[in-house]
Amino acid sequence: MKTLKSSFASEIDATVSLKIGDFHFIENMIIAEFKEGSHVTFNKFNEVLELKNETNNGMPQFFISNRIYSYSVDLMDILSNSKNLKFLSAYVIVSYNHLTNKVIELEDAYFSFPRKKFETLEEAVTWVRSKKTT
Repeated sequence: MKTLKSSFASEIDATVSLKIGDFHFIENMIIAEFKEGSHVTFNKFNEVLELKNETNNGMPQFFISNRIYSYSVDLMDILSNSKNLKFLSAYVIVSYNHLTNKVIELEDAYFSFPRKKFETLEEAVTWVRSKKTT
């Protein structure tokens, strides 16, 4: 489900569209919808995080990747730079199919910060909101 069609679409503080995807800012989170065929590097990922810093109240605590489309991640780049993302409480992934689940399992070996997977965007946002109160 696209973020703009979700039950919390009216809560979006800002949306930024870039060449690599659409990014929705809600509270202390970014919901990313990378475009089909995008190649995500640390610099592109960091550029999105900086947008949150400029758009709202500081760096996000949660990054939700709403994997509607297929895209690639530069794993070696993320591995060598993930230490720079210590401010993230979690990197949350919404996966809609078996192949994406397998890709996520492979990626897990390269990320040094907490990642959590969900089957729906609603579940992911609900989980993030529950973490704010703990």
